[in-house]
Amino acid sequence: MAGIYVHIPFCAKRCIYCGFFSTVRQEEAARYVSTLCRELQLRKGYLSDAPVKTLYFGGGTPSRLTPEQISRIISSIDSTLGLSNLEELTVECNPDDITPDYVCALRALGVNRISMGVQTFNDDLLSFLRRRHTATQSLDAVRICRDSGITNISIDLMYGLPGQTLDMFRSDLETALSACVQHISSYCLSYEEGTPLQALRDQEKLIPATDDFCAQMFTLMCTTLRNAGFDHYEISNFCKPGYHSRHNSSYWTGIPYMGLGAGAHSYNGTSRQWSPDDLDAYMAGIEQGKPLFEIEHLSPDDLYNEKIMLSLRTTQGLNLSALPPQDRLTVLQSAESLINKGSLLLENNHLRIPESRMFISDSIISSIFKD
Repeated sequence: MAGIYVHIPFCAKRCIYCGFFSTVRQEEAARYVSTLCRELQLRKGYLSDAPVKTLYFGGGTPSRLTPEQISRIISSIDSTLGLSNLEELTVECNPDDITPDYVCALRALGVNRISMGVQTFNDDLLSFLRRRHTATQSLDAVRICRDSGITNISIDLMYGLPGQTLDMFRSDLETALSACVQHISSYCLSYEEGTPLQALRDQEKLIPATDDFCAQMFTLMCTTLRNAGFDHYEISNFCKPGYHSRHNSSYWTGIPYMGLGAGAHSYNGTSRQWSPDDLDAYMAGIEQGKPLFEIEHLSPDDLYNEKIMLSLRTTQGLNLSALPPQDRLTVLQSAESLINKGSLLLENNHLRIPESRMFISDSIISSIFKD
């Protein structure tokens, strides 16, 4: 099986923290959609006829496209690769783009999951982040989706924001739970190079949250959501039972996927490739029949390290039984001291990071990589 990711880079305006490739050149949307369909034709053999199980529109802000434009992309994928095996079709939306007519149009296209970038329900923090919506608009958007028949609604929340208190984040979590969403992704604010947020930090115009305080927020989140019946299935992802993101889970389990669009990444089991973070270069290359890509061929050590990294991000952990005997031995030797310290748990032939150590998972995971 396989997944498809479609990158829609258009935004009404850029958020202060965003390090993803995006543009406010909305006038290019029609040409971009045509280019995506052309790219699909040029790369239709990439997934080697594997059945497409998940389709994900991310960004940017996919809800800046019209339903007709989204329909054209879906139809092109269906006619080229086939979507008869599709289980999950997600579209990321900004809350203030959500209207009853828009959601009903998405449902008619087969969209069965909507992911919204709420980030926080605090209007002052939303203004600081340069988000377009208000807290009220977020709650209205969730209600519209639910009333329109979308039964799988995910929202993103952020923590570790400058000026955000523990009580503020507790309120965000409680508001999210009161909205009765099925999935919550929550990320600690990161300071990406080249963003306005990083510039403010460099100029000492804000005080970043400390690592210890962010760890307290992470613990609060885990406890609050677990007590509300959510499964913590990946470091930053929580869901009601049965509502995990099938598309994102494919990344963590090594399932091949094709990324379409400027800046999109693809993986076929042996290599990764990605197109340029440049709208003009991407479209010109496709239109000339010569897609521009950078390719990274993965060595056995690369594949080993990726397996370790992706598996240990999940609460299920690394299945040692699925590894070749020598790799299994290497992992256990590298992990021995971490197991003894309680930073890793070995249970039922699975190696995993306990929830209490997940906030520092990067250092744990990298310590058992092959050099």
